[in-house]
Amino acid sequence: MSKCVGDGMGTTHAMMRHRLIWVVTRMHVEVDRYPVWGDVVEIDSWVDAEGKNGMRRDFIVRDYTSGEVIARATSTWVMMNQDTTRLSKIPEDVLAEISPFYLNKKCMQSERCQKIKKLTSSAPYIRSDLVPRLRDIDMNQHVNNVKYISWVFESVPQSLVVAHELASMTLEYRRECTPSDVVQSLSCPDTHHSTLGECRNDSSSLHSGLDGSPDAVSCSEGALKSATFSLPKTGPVQYTHLVRMQSNGADIVYGRTEWRVKDRYAGANGTKPCVSHNSSWAWQKPTIPHKNQQVPWPCK
Repeated sequence: MSKCVGDGMGTTHAMMRHRLIWVVTRMHVEVDRYPVWGDVVEIDSWVDAEGKNGMRRDFIVRDYTSGEVIARATSTWVMMNQDTTRLSKIPEDVLAEISPFYLNKKCMQSERCQKIKKLTSSAPYIRSDLVPRLRDIDMNQHVNNVKYISWVFESVPQSLVVAHELASMTLEYRRECTPSDVVQSLSCPDTHHSTLGECRNDSSSLHSGLDGSPDAVSCSEGALKSATFSLPKTGPVQYTHLVRMQSNGADIVYGRTEWRVKDRYAGANGTKPCVSHNSSWAWQKPTIPHKNQQVPWPCK
C-alpha cells in the first residue's frame, strides 16, 4: 500500500491504535502490451471502497509518449489484527481517516470474476521444496504478496513461456506464509477452454520443450508429472494454479493465468500457429541503443 497518512505503509494513526494492518486478498492484472527498451511509462494509482469492509487499489500503466494504456491492475485489501491475525471490520475512526482518499472510479469496468477451481496432486506440473528468502519477508514477518507470483510461475512449463507471453493473471490469497514454510507450486492447463486439447498425467510420455528438455518437474515423492496437449493455433491459453503448504497441503494462493502467442510466432495471415515442440528456435540478440543515444525521460 502506498501512503495515505501515518508511517508510509498505508497505516493510519487510528489503525495503529487498533493494531490493524492491510492484507491483500485478491489481485487481477491485464497486460495489453509490454514496454520495450527505451520506453518510458507512467503509473496512475488510486484507492476506493470495496464492499463494506474492504478497500480497492487500482493501477493504470500508460506509455508516457503516446498516452496509450498498456496495462491495468486491481487489488482488494482488508484489515487484519496484528495480534490475533483475524480479519477485522473497518472501525469508524479508521474510515474517517481513509475515506477522503477514495476516488469513485475503476480501472476496468468488466473484470472477469470466474471462479478459480482448486487443483489437486494430480496436477500435471508440480514444483516442490520452494522456500522464501530473507528479501521475501515483509515487516510483519510474512512473505510479501509479490513472492507468490514467482512461486506460481515456478511450475509453468518452459515451452509455454518460450512461445507465449502473459496476458492476464488473477490471484486469490487464502492464507499467509511465514519464513519457515516450505511450499509447492501446481499448474494445469484449463481443459475446459475450447481451444485446448486433452490434459492428462502420463509419466511415460513426457513431451519436450523447444530446447529438447522434458516439460516435467519432480514432486516430493520423486515421480514425474507432465501434461500432453497441443498448443492452440489461435486464441489464448489458460492455466489454473495453486500454491500450497508442502507439509499439510493447506492452500495459500489460487491462481489463473491467460497467455497469448508471442508476435514472433504469428503467421503471415495474422494467425498464431501452434509451435511444434520439435521446431528449431534461434535466439536473437536484442538491439542495444548506442551509448550516446538519448533515451526520453520525463524528469529533467
